[in-house]
Amino acid sequence: MTWNINTIVPFITFFLYAGLMFVVLLSRPQTESRRRFRWFLMTMALWSLSAFFLLVDTTRSLGWMRMLASSAITMMIGLFFFVQTIIESKTSWAKYVLYYGFASVILSLFSNLVIISTVVEESTVHYVFGAGMVFISGPSYLLVIYSVILLVRSHNQTENLFERNRLLYLILAIGLIPLVSVINFFPELGKYPLDIAANGISALIIAYSILRYQLLDIRIIIRQGMVYSIPTIIIGATYFLIITLSLNIFNLYSGVEIFLLSLGVAIVTALVAEPLRVKAQQIIDRMFFREKYDSQVMLQTLSGRAASILDLYKVTNMILTEVTSTLHISKAAFFLRDEENGVFHITTHIGFEEVGNLSFRQGHPVALWLSTRDYPLDREEMEVLPQFQSLWKSERQDLERLEATLFLPIKVGSQLVGIFSLGPKRSEQAYTSEDKLTLSTVANQTAVAIENARLYTAEQNRRREIDTLYNLARQLVATDDLDTVLQSVSHYAVESVHVSYSRILIRENDKGFYCQAIYPEYNLAGSLGLGKIEPLITEHYFNWILQHGQTVVIDINDSNLNEEERQALFLHDAKTLCLTPLKGVDEIIGLLVLGEVGRNHREPFQAPDLRLVNVIADQATSAIQRAILHEQLEENFLQTVISLANAMDARDTYTSDHSQRLADMAGNVCRAMNISEEELEVVHWAAILHDIGKIRIPDEILRKKGSLTKKEWGIMKEHPETGAQIVAPVKYLSSVAPLIRAHHEKFDGSGYPYGLTGEAIPLGSRIIAVVDAYVAIRDERVYSKSHTHEEAVIELRKHAGTQFDPEVVEMFCRIITG
Repeated sequence: MTWNINTIVPFITFFLYAGLMFVVLLSRPQTESRRRFRWFLMTMALWSLSAFFLLVDTTRSLGWMRMLASSAITMMIGLFFFVQTIIESKTSWAKYVLYYGFASVILSLFSNLVIISTVVEESTVHYVFGAGMVFISGPSYLLVIYSVILLVRSHNQTENLFERNRLLYLILAIGLIPLVSVINFFPELGKYPLDIAANGISALIIAYSILRYQLLDIRIIIRQGMVYSIPTIIIGATYFLIITLSLNIFNLYSGVEIFLLSLGVAIVTALVAEPLRVKAQQIIDRMFFREKYDSQVMLQTLSGRAASILDLYKVTNMILTEVTSTLHISKAAFFLRDEENGVFHITTHIGFEEVGNLSFRQGHPVALWLSTRDYPLDREEMEVLPQFQSLWKSERQDLERLEATLFLPIKVGSQLVGIFSLGPKRSEQAYTSEDKLTLSTVANQTAVAIENARLYTAEQNRRREIDTLYNLARQLVATDDLDTVLQSVSHYAVESVHVSYSRILIRENDKGFYCQAIYPEYNLAGSLGLGKIEPLITEHYFNWILQHGQTVVIDINDSNLNEEERQALFLHDAKTLCLTPLKGVDEIIGLLVLGEVGRNHREPFQAPDLRLVNVIADQATSAIQRAILHEQLEENFLQTVISLANAMDARDTYTSDHSQRLADMAGNVCRAMNISEEELEVVHWAAILHDIGKIRIPDEILRKKGSLTKKEWGIMKEHPETGAQIVAPVKYLSSVAPLIRAHHEKFDGSGYPYGLTGEAIPLGSRIIAVVDAYVAIRDERVYSKSHTHEEAVIELRKHAGTQFDPEVVEMFCRIITG
């Protein structure tokens, strides 16, 4: 056997992969990902070993070449299953990959379909591929490419920088293998062991990833004393060499001179070398004691940043991010104490999809245990200590959802202000005493920062409450319109409590609950039942809340809800609901419903939020009651006005439907002239109420058969202004008053009460004037006889342009003549 580059490269590569396999084999626990990684390393070692024996055992070169090809296929299949495990992905066709692997290995070893012949001459390999090479080996290369794509996608999706680096080095190591092995398909390049060299580089990359980023949470333990002695030995040897060199240069032989020179050189060298020694030990810390080093960096980072952040949710989220990324913890959460009821509510969390409304009551065994101790509580202790055996079923379910293996107390002085919950490590290893000490230090260092942030947040919440209530009060006082009140309340509730949407449900005694307002409307109105009656299945929830007068928070994961109830409550549009009663002293109005989709780490509807919601609900209740009362007063007033108008019809004419007929004709003219529905509504009411001002005119003037005196005519001319004054106080009729006031104005300015001309007269008044004149001509009254339709039309056309708007006259005549 001749040792050269061709034989040394596979020999070294074999030992690199064998060493890595030994490290993984000794790592505990043996997880599924580690077992599959071990299979990948074993096949890589076999590949490298086959390449070595191919060069040294030339008599069996064909067998070793076939072993080389089959181990490469096996390696690529093992790599596929390893990647599936670490990215937690399941492929439905994975079992067919196993069938393919078994068949391809058999065909590679025992047939000529992959390798026909192999000859080794002077460490150069000559080989001929079989006809089935592409069909048998090709799919394995596609599997590797697919695996690399999955790793790249997972790298791009994760936000954890530490995990991104792990995946990056794994992508480099794995991607290099198929990239360089392609040269085997080119015989002119195959004589060089480039693919085996690439395997060795991949092994070094994987080793670096294990040392630097604890790939798969694998740690290599090296005795610290031995490692730290390396820089000391180097520096000591450097001292000796420098002193020896100095003695030779200066030729000093005297004892005193040697001593002084050695002392001087030692001092100067120490000043120069000491920073290098410190730097070297820092590098060693990073490489061989990464977790310990990261923990120290984490404590320094938290010490510097925690005191400068005054936002409660930012500081707790920053702590969770640092701790989970440094110690590779899968899940963590903070529970902070509510001052009002002593309950520890979850405020921020990492690693959970949904946590709902997890909390620890004041007398919860976990809270009681931590309040009397200054060290962590293990899940193992909870399983054996008697006080944790009396947990309620719901509390046990909450702990299972939390998946916590360690609880730490957060104390200010002797008072427990929070609970730090930590899930298992990704490595599935237990927390060491060093981990617990580090985490206790984190809890102690950040307790004051959390308390400061909590106090600051509480002050901000109070200020927010005051600002919200002040602005809401100003908005509500300025209006008595019910729709405006409801929109203001729903808008302020969303903006101040920072939730996704709000709904206001008004209770109607005979019809149930009616959704009368939502916010925002632009993207939710279609799915939140605006303007619809709530499903009957929800009424027992709503009635219970109104009966007890309590705010209730409902989570989508509530086990008491069935699917139909979730749909009816719109719990698929929001993951959490807050339902607050709108209940006056002696009147039930409805409910304010707030929904949160749960987009942030912060849990919705904490104690400050609920307090603010209740205050908004109190203000809303008063404003809604006032608006409803105002609407009822307006409705009553409107009915009174309509009754007066009907009374005037009976008093002034011999038909009781005079005003209604006039309104119908005026409506037809409005539609023919393409007037909007809103304006048509105004004209309709103006036509009905146009003569209501005649209520003040005495019967002797109103029903006089002869001509009116100047004084009597003056009294008659007052009725348009009187009518406008009667309807103006009704907000619903405020836009009707100007039309009533001007319905006796003439197009040429000769009308009353103000002598308006042309388009200065409201269009609705001009329409009413024409229709009223036609009806007056056609009807028989005490002071005038009835005329024919043709005579009425002639009279209207005669005065078009002087008394009447010619365009309106023309349109009206066209309508009534068919």
